[in-house]
Amino acid sequence: MACCIFMLLYVQDELSYDKFHQNAERIFRVVCDEKNEGQVRRLASTFAPMASRLLTEFPEIERVVRLFAYNATVALGVEKRFQENRFLFADSTVFEVFSFTFLHGDPGTALAEPNTMVVTAATAQKYFGDENPRGKILTVEQRDFKITGVLKNVPHSSHFDFDFLANINGINNIMGPWVLQRGWFWPPMYTYVMVSSSAAAPAIESRLPEFSRQHLHANLALRQTLHLQPLLDIHLHSDLEGEIAPTSNIAYVYIFSAIAVFILLIACINFMNLATARSANRAREVGLRKVVGAQKPQLMKQFLGESFFYAVLALLLALTLVELFLPVFNTLVGKQVEMRYADNWIVAAGLLALTLLVGMMAGSYPAFFLASFRPLQVLQGKILTGGKRSPLRIRAILVVTQFIISIGLIAVTIIVHAQLRFIQDKRLGFDKERLVVIPIRDEAVQNNFAAVKNSLLAQTGVAQVSAISNFPWAQGYYDFFIHAEGLSPETKLNMPTLLVEQDFIRALDMQIIVGRDFAKEHSTDAQEAFILNEAAVKKLGWESAVGKKIKMESVAAGKPREGRVIGVVKDFHLRSLHYEIEPLVLLVSPEPYYLDNIVIRLDAGNVSQALASLEKNWREIAPQRPFEYFFLDEQFDQLYRKEHKLAQIFNYFSAMAILVGCLGLFGLASFVAEQKTKEIGIRKVLGASVSGIVLLLSKEFTKLVLVATVVAWPLAYFAMNKWLQDFAYRIDLSLWIFLLAGAIALLIAWLTVSWQAIKAALANPVEA
Repeated sequence: MACCIFMLLYVQDELSYDKFHQNAERIFRVVCDEKNEGQVRRLASTFAPMASRLLTEFPEIERVVRLFAYNATVALGVEKRFQENRFLFADSTVFEVFSFTFLHGDPGTALAEPNTMVVTAATAQKYFGDENPRGKILTVEQRDFKITGVLKNVPHSSHFDFDFLANINGINNIMGPWVLQRGWFWPPMYTYVMVSSSAAAPAIESRLPEFSRQHLHANLALRQTLHLQPLLDIHLHSDLEGEIAPTSNIAYVYIFSAIAVFILLIACINFMNLATARSANRAREVGLRKVVGAQKPQLMKQFLGESFFYAVLALLLALTLVELFLPVFNTLVGKQVEMRYADNWIVAAGLLALTLLVGMMAGSYPAFFLASFRPLQVLQGKILTGGKRSPLRIRAILVVTQFIISIGLIAVTIIVHAQLRFIQDKRLGFDKERLVVIPIRDEAVQNNFAAVKNSLLAQTGVAQVSAISNFPWAQGYYDFFIHAEGLSPETKLNMPTLLVEQDFIRALDMQIIVGRDFAKEHSTDAQEAFILNEAAVKKLGWESAVGKKIKMESVAAGKPREGRVIGVVKDFHLRSLHYEIEPLVLLVSPEPYYLDNIVIRLDAGNVSQALASLEKNWREIAPQRPFEYFFLDEQFDQLYRKEHKLAQIFNYFSAMAILVGCLGLFGLASFVAEQKTKEIGIRKVLGASVSGIVLLLSKEFTKLVLVATVVAWPLAYFAMNKWLQDFAYRIDLSLWIFLLAGAIALLIAWLTVSWQAIKAALANPVEA
């Protein structure tokens, strides 16, 4: 029951996302489908200039809000300087659309002017202590921003989170006015609309394809189509690229709910098994009550009442366990759920329904079975018959059901861990170990990268230094159109592209399989050289790629780049294994401002010493910027945080299901051994060995486990094959996985039953 309460809290929290907004049902996010040569990319972001045109051309849209996530350096004087990755720019209408609570300030005017911003209560405390910061100045990217309000901390049930919310026109001072006016290609922004009523959404949706053709196709030359996504669907029903924050999946809600129900079902089956197994102890009571006139409905009410009483006791114990282990559960699932009985009617109603359900499930069959005893049968000692409704047969069905669930959970747990191990061990096409990435947040660092690189190379423990535009797991690849030798002049292909510094392939220890790498000795590489991966060569249909001509459109400031392929790099993964390796073009970045991340390969020696040396050097290179870094291998692990969380939950709940099942099996084995005491005594007198008696008592349960195994295998196979379809690279569902799951269940059953069997076999026959 405690497991069910935990799952109730989890599900209630998952379903509550974004419901605190007053107009939640009228708010939609504008998302984009990008079609390219038969493939579709579904993007959560759109582009800045689109917002004003939406408001103009769709009268049903009352408000439009754009959000732009930015990693900013924020300072208060010289004593407090932080790298803030929860910084959002937003239109001034943001508080007319979203319902965030103000502690200080006026939501109507808070973001009315450029270079103004509001902060959360936690952020205000961080920079100003207990002082009201309204009217104070914080420096953002060396520009002054005035604080005009303080918000209550953003609820954890919001699909996006922030510490700072600044007027979107502040981007003009940091990145330039072109972003809001002409940023049809970059940077991506998140666009939300509030419509006059939820019923207006279908009408808007029907006209968005034409709107896309008029504006997006003209500016992007891509087949992009806009769609509306309900705000309340984002957290659980969104599988889009480039989300503003990690989302969840409705499938996990179903999975965890099913696990909780399975564990509860196992516990109820235990109760039914033990209640019917001990029925002989209550047979005389039932017989006497029937003799004095008790009717079957009265007896059923009595036994159901007892079951409900036990359910209430179980609820009280479960609530105690939940209070004790709630912090552990929150850590496990990464949430902040609380047990609030008074102000959360969903939890209260759920607890009441759970108690009634458990009482009814656990008590229905025992009540029916006990109330069905006939007085004459009881007096003659004939309460166990072999008919279709034999309690022995019913108990066998219940035990099989228990083990179907347990074996299924064991198989699922093995498969999840096997897939995670496959991910961990798979070669990515480069060496991800000891790679440190430093995000570049400073134009001076970008413009003087050659000097910065030499300075970093001189530090202790540094083996290689290079740079890359962006990592595709965050914002995807740059996409450029290319004309390639061998294709018709009218044919142009949209190709994902990485802009890199010339030593990038060496720094990541990638493998050039044909041709050569970028090199200083070849001065034209920076303007005319391309390197393709194997997937790109295959897409272009070339048998030999080196020397082939390529023309790439709009690489820098609208200018094309023409040149030749100088090499082919072995396919590599820079995204999670959910995605197939895409055709990819690598070229030396035409401008330093494209390089947003420094990539450093450390020696195999003292990593801590190397990081300390880098930090000291960074303070000299960019004294106004905090030293911010991450390890590339750890970032790759974060790409599978959902799967790791799923594996942990399966570990705990599979163990719980097995434990609950074993407790019931132990009790049932104890009863069977007690029932066969005389038979065992006679067999021992006739010379039966201890092992023979143990085998006798274990044989029946072994058959039941084997039956459960045969049923559980196809169910687990179907469920996990569907889960694995989400990965482009996955394990095969081999027979050994299911054999192992069955063997584990059989071993656990043997150990559980054998304890009672050995105890019965060693008993003195005289006492039988």
